[in-house]
Amino acid sequence: MTPRSLFAIIIKIIGIYLLIGAIVTIPQMITTLLSFRGQAGYASSGDLFAIAFFILITVIIYVAIMRYCLFKTDWLIDKLHLDKGFAEERLELNIHRSTVLQIAVIVIGCVMVIDNLPLLCREVFVYFQMSMPNIGFKENPSSKFIVIDFAKFFIGLFLMTSSRLVVNFIERKRKGPSQTEDI
Repeated sequence: MTPRSLFAIIIKIIGIYLLIGAIVTIPQMITTLLSFRGQAGYASSGDLFAIAFFILITVIIYVAIMRYCLFKTDWLIDKLHLDKGFAEERLELNIHRSTVLQIAVIVIGCVMVIDNLPLLCREVFVYFQMSMPNIGFKENPSSKFIVIDFAKFFIGLFLMTSSRLVVNFIERKRKGPSQTEDI
């Protein structure tokens, strides 16, 4: 394994972690904007526009960093000169790149499941505590947290069970179209 491939693996792991964070963070930003808009008496249209602008800029930066970490890894390594200055050209690690990525995807999925299962159970408990006969699921304040924690839990399960599919999607950009069928 060369230093370049080691840095490529590390950057792709960071990209996967950012992707998982984006799945949670971007909907929360949109929800914040919509709830701020719902309080029309407290916010002027200028305030609403400023918040929407900053959320949009944040989402664009987040997606750009995630895209470069996952799909433009070689370009990022070249621009940051990460593979320069090593005394040895080869590092003695006999693990294939996709195997390391698969392990990272499985570990990230496990962390998501372990983090979100207690949160999901707590939110379901709070939902049943606060539920009243005349209040539906949409009107209950804890229902949005149930949906978010449920989605994060199942995304973690998907990452654990379909790690090869996720790694193939990431590696497809690096390999040519003719080599994709061999995986």
